[in-house]
Amino acid sequence: MQITVQFFGQGEYLSGFSVSGHDEIAADAEYSVLCAAVSSAVQLTCNTLTEYFGVPESAVSVHASRGKDNRISVSVPHVNRVQSDILRGLYLHISQLSENTSGRLVLKIVQQPDPNN
Repeated sequence: MQITVQFFGQGEYLSGFSVSGHDEIAADAEYSVLCAAVSSAVQLTCNTLTEYFGVPESAVSVHASRGKDNRISVSVPHVNRVQSDILRGLYLHISQLSENTSGRLVLKIVQQPDPNN
């Protein structure tokens, strides 16, 4: 399986992300270090945004599963520069993780319409 991380751009800001899938590697003794790294970074980002930077908990959606239906997403309403910069930090972390994963971690950015235009 693979993990797909999709970030959403809105004008000059990142406004959210969606992480789906799972990584299972037999050599990792029944758990995946890659999956744990992504999961930990995503949890830290969600907690930081909701507990310290004004993003409502309702902006976070979790569907836990052991397979490809596993998904967590965040959609920041009325995103500001600080919230976007926190998301950029997650993007940087995920992009560095994806460099040597042989396609097990896929990273995308999708530009969405800017609601201010």
